[in-house]
Amino acid sequence: MKLYLQLFLSTLLFGCTSEIKETPDVIPDTIVVDDTPKQYVPTEELIRNYVYKSLEISDDEKITIETFEADCNGDDSLDIVITVNLLDRALKEAIKSNSIAKRAELGYMGRFNYMIYMDGASRSLSKAIAIPSSPHGKLAVSFENIRTEHYKDILIDFRIRNSGFREFYSVVNEIPRRVLQVKLFDGLGDSTYEGYTIGYKPGRYSLAKDVIVYKGTFDNPTFDDPLGSYQFTPEITATQEIDRQWFFNDGQFKYFTDK
Repeated sequence: MKLYLQLFLSTLLFGCTSEIKETPDVIPDTIVVDDTPKQYVPTEELIRNYVYKSLEISDDEKITIETFEADCNGDDSLDIVITVNLLDRALKEAIKSNSIAKRAELGYMGRFNYMIYMDGASRSLSKAIAIPSSPHGKLAVSFENIRTEHYKDILIDFRIRNSGFREFYSVVNEIPRRVLQVKLFDGLGDSTYEGYTIGYKPGRYSLAKDVIVYKGTFDNPTFDDPLGSYQFTPEITATQEIDRQWFFNDGQFKYFTDK
């Protein structure tokens, strides 16, 4: 009886431990929401349903969903970058916490702006990628040929108070991976401020282009409305002075700078 019990426990323990798998904590999994659909769901409806479910959005919550199209993986189909802004949630959480003034001072900084990637061919959607930022400023999306001329990389601009930043994403196996973040401007509306422009040159160490950050200048306005800076995008004029030159490291799949 003892021998049987020991064998049973050993089998049980082995069965439990063999199921433990490490999962990446940086790259989100891809979720296919229409793997075997019984009825075709229009893309707009598919996106809306997925956004509401994955971000646990209630029917009475006000949100903003925007979509942007480009071929981001070279399969000749248009992929979709989806942005979600949860300003209403940020304001309600501030009220609930009785810290409106403090959170307003910090620009309601938090996880209230999200990016989701939809593969155009399979219609699979990535997990929602939070881009911590000020929700009074919605995410701005653009595309650029950086790693290859055959398809686009994704550029996401966001605000933190009176500063602007850009993140670069490259799609691998239907998942956007962040490879670089740079500052675009800082001190908007303040007496001390700075601005930058972005350029590209042939890659020194890989086929991916080097990303050049130039120091720039712009006319810095003043704002009577504290929220005015979120609606204003400065027109920055590049100088010839290089602030940073970033090169792509294929082995680590991200950008590094030697300056």
